[in-house]
Order: sequence, then structure tokens, then C-alpha cells
Amino acid sequence: MLIDSHTHIGHILYPVGKNRVFDLPAEQLIGAMDKYSVDRVLVSGIEGAEFDSSMNLAPASMQVRQLDAFRRQVDFARTNKGRVGVLLWVKPYTETVNGDLEQFITSNRDCIAGFKMHPALSNTAFNDVRFQPYLELADRLNMPVQVHTEKDGLSDPSYVAEAAAAFPDLDFVMVHMGLGTDNLEAINIIRDNANIYGDTCEVEIDNVFKAVEVCGSEKILFGTDAVVHGTDTYKRYQALIEALRSRLNKKDADNILYANCLRLFG
Repeated sequence: MLIDSHTHIGHILYPVGKNRVFDLPAEQLIGAMDKYSVDRVLVSGIEGAEFDSSMNLAPASMQVRQLDAFRRQVDFARTNKGRVGVLLWVKPYTETVNGDLEQFITSNRDCIAGFKMHPALSNTAFNDVRFQPYLELADRLNMPVQVHTEKDGLSDPSYVAEAAAAFPDLDFVMVHMGLGTDNLEAINIIRDNANIYGDTCEVEIDNVFKAVEVCGSEKILFGTDAVVHGTDTYKRYQALIEALRSRLNKKDADNILYANCLRLFG
């Protein structure tokens, strides 16, 4: 089995992130899963990006409301039941938690696996109070939180460590394990915090194995950012998949490739 814990769909009217994406069709993700034998995915919608690639706040007329985006993702999950789970990409800069959001989540828990938080594309540091209501909701509902991490003063791994200490019963996944770094700070934080995990997205193969050596195979999840790099995003990860299966024992490889995701996100 192969589960990708870090994928995206959605359509917005402005480019976001370093890859300047704005259109990631849901059908393209399903096509990529079929082509590369990916059994299940966790997906978040790029509509959660509040700032564009130039770090300008997108006009309100162009932004998609949280609940509207979440409804689309849940519909996608229901259409592909058993293959897709939803991570809710929240918008702390322009919105917040309210009763409608909590009601929506509790009514759709069969599809919703957790939250996605992207401090960089919300231009809001992860230790900013604007994330607090979402973390409190995640803690109350026992829903893990996936966090974009890089050393940018907004998404620093150390901020996730602060949140993990404040919410010891809440699980966090640091995607990218500090994007664009040697990953060592993130790896050490994962080692030292029982409720923090990492993923393999944009992480060099040697550093993935370093993370497994330091933290244990039960702390690392397979993730790719599909389909940010198109249908063949998974081609970029074939060498990693093969290395995990050939260099690790079956239990350790299975932990990373699917078992940890099942255990954390159900």
C-alpha cells in the first residue's frame, strides 16, 4: 500500500507559492494516483492561500471562503470514497473559527482527517495568536495538524515545537521538515517531541534516511505535494520509494509509506 499524506487540488485567480500554482484539477490528482499506483491521499485545497506568490494579500473578491473551499474538497472525497481524505487548509489572516465551521467539521468527520496550516501563504507566523483558535479547535476535536515548515520567520520548525508544547495531546506533522534547509533542526525537533512528525516532501533521500535513523520510522510520513509538479509529480519520488523498500526492513518501510498516516489520520 502507498498513501500520500501531502497533496493539493483547487483553483484560484492568483498564483501562489514558489511554484506559482493557481490551478490543480482534482481529476489530475486521481489520474496521477492511477498512473503511479497510489492507493490513498490526504488533500488540501490551495484556496487556503491568502497571499499570492509576491506576498500580496489577494483581494477579497478573488479569495474563496474557507467553508466554500472545504465543501468542494469534501465533495471530492465523497466522490472518491476510500481513496481521498481531506485536510482543511485554514485562513487565519482573513477568517477565523466560528460555529458554522465546527458544525461543518462534525457533520463530515468521515471525510475530514485534520487541518492544514501554511504560515507563509497566510503571511502569519505560526506562533501568532491568529492560529490559536484553529489549534484549540483541532485539539478539542482530536484532529492532527499538518504545518508547512521552512526558515522564513513565519513557518520555522521552532514555532511548531512551541505549539506542540502548548498542545501536548495534539499531533503535528512538519511537512518539508524545514524546506530548503539541511533538515537537521526539524529532525531534532521531531526526535525530541512525541507529538511532532515529519514528511518526505522536497526532502533529499539521504536526509529522509537521516530522519529515520534519528527519529525512528514511526515518525516520518510519505508526502509529495502532488500534483504541484503535474501528473508526473510521483516520478520525482520513485527513487525514494524504491530506496525505502530496499534499504529498510518491511515494517519500517511500511510505516513511512502508509502505516503512520493511517495511525495518525485514520
